[in-house]
Amino acid sequence: MRLPQMRGALLVGLLATAVQARQTPFQLTHDDSAISVLTHPSLPAYSLRLHQVPDGVCEHGAPSYSGYLDVDLDQLYEYEREKGHVSAASAASSGVVEHFYFWAFASRTHPDTDPLTLWLNGGPGCSSFTGLMMELGPCNAAKPQDGVPRTEWNPYSWVTNSSMIFLDQPVGVGFSYASWKNTSREGVPPSRIFDSAQAARDVSAFLHLLASHPDSPLAGRPQADGQRALREFHMAGESYAGRYLPLIASRVVNDNKHYAAHPEEGLVPLPLRSVLIGNGITSPRHQNRAYVEYACTNQTGHGPFLDEATCDTMWKKLPVCEDLVAKCGKKPHGKTACQTASTFCEGALSAPWEKTNTSFFDWQHGPEYEEGAYVSAFLNSEETRRHLGIDKFLIGDRHDGTFVDCSDQVYNDFASTGDGVRDSTWAVEHILENGVRVLSYSGRRDFICNYIGNGHWIEDLAWSGQQGYRDAPLEDWYVHGHKAGQFRHYGHLTYAIVDEAGHFVPLDQPSHALAMFARWIHPAGVPGRLS
Repeated sequence: MRLPQMRGALLVGLLATAVQARQTPFQLTHDDSAISVLTHPSLPAYSLRLHQVPDGVCEHGAPSYSGYLDVDLDQLYEYEREKGHVSAASAASSGVVEHFYFWAFASRTHPDTDPLTLWLNGGPGCSSFTGLMMELGPCNAAKPQDGVPRTEWNPYSWVTNSSMIFLDQPVGVGFSYASWKNTSREGVPPSRIFDSAQAARDVSAFLHLLASHPDSPLAGRPQADGQRALREFHMAGESYAGRYLPLIASRVVNDNKHYAAHPEEGLVPLPLRSVLIGNGITSPRHQNRAYVEYACTNQTGHGPFLDEATCDTMWKKLPVCEDLVAKCGKKPHGKTACQTASTFCEGALSAPWEKTNTSFFDWQHGPEYEEGAYVSAFLNSEETRRHLGIDKFLIGDRHDGTFVDCSDQVYNDFASTGDGVRDSTWAVEHILENGVRVLSYSGRRDFICNYIGNGHWIEDLAWSGQQGYRDAPLEDWYVHGHKAGQFRHYGHLTYAIVDEAGHFVPLDQPSHALAMFARWIHPAGVPGRLS
């Protein structure tokens, strides 16, 4: 969910995969700047530039790497035409190259064997570097001293137990951008990604390209035969990533099946083990009703938060919103119906929260988060950009080179298709039935993607374990003897509530968030149990 009113060695020990003799060989070259470039003939439009970040920029004593996934749209559309696919965007995007920026870190504990986790922030349009530098990355952006941006070491970073990749997607987010192949051409290249399904393809390609090379971040310790076994892989994120992640994971599952059936293409299936959704917007249908339940009842134990007259109006408008959302999900209704639903429901059911004069993300917090300014100050430093290998390009909505935490342009692009009110639970059902574990966790104090709505959609998932999950008890979970929240678990599905936390759980409860993450990716007993 968009922040309301906020805007050497090549990846040694980070990620990788075994490349069998029968597979199509990859290409690894070096440019004049000592940047490694990865390509693969089965992903002809995609190439990956990797740059080693100097020690101490964010993490000390462990390697970190940054880079770009470059996508040549002419090659992409030509490849699609050869496969029998036709894209309406191909003509408009002629001569465009897209550049997706990422920053990867090795695990602090067991860099050769710990799993890899991809982290995505939401928006749509918000940079994953806010999660990196405000919540769970190796360092936190701190208040500048004497006007100099700085960071502080984060002892509760998720790199304690996993290697991590933070990716800015789609293009237009953070340091990701599009450019013309012809550098003398003027004007801004057109946008290509307008919904989460389109975005999922690029992320899957990025991950499979990483996994196709023995020196990439997905590779683990070399085996007796000299090959590197694929390490376990997880996806995590928060807010609008509750829509991104299910669709990306579903795409990866389908691409895995394709590559398993076509070994001649030389790409191996990713060992996707789980998806973690933090305070996600996965089912707008359930979340819209939960806005009224959260704000206008005492289900939280602290409400109601809004006055009776406002709540009466919200209850009256709820059926209208639900009808519009239902219409959005039915053919032949298209993006116009979804746009209408998005505009009406937001104005009728979530916008009234402004009357509380508290954050949409935490009713115990003011409307603004000062940490966002610290992140922007650090990432707009010329020294930081030099260390991170940032391309000298005029990024951002204003094309003035300024890093912003959330892009208005990307947000508006997605709003133009009504993507925000589209259901993603079908994709959760799909990955569950294909053996991928799912954890949905929610900070109890968050309003905008609240735990009530998330609890409802999880209970209503139509999957083979639905009744078993419904029958499972809601239990307490603990960290160092102190109650951290509640959870419900059955099969591959777990739902967790984190007490004394809002939308940004790792910011509000860093030790509890790390404990939850560590237990999830390194389960000692039953996978999915938090106690």
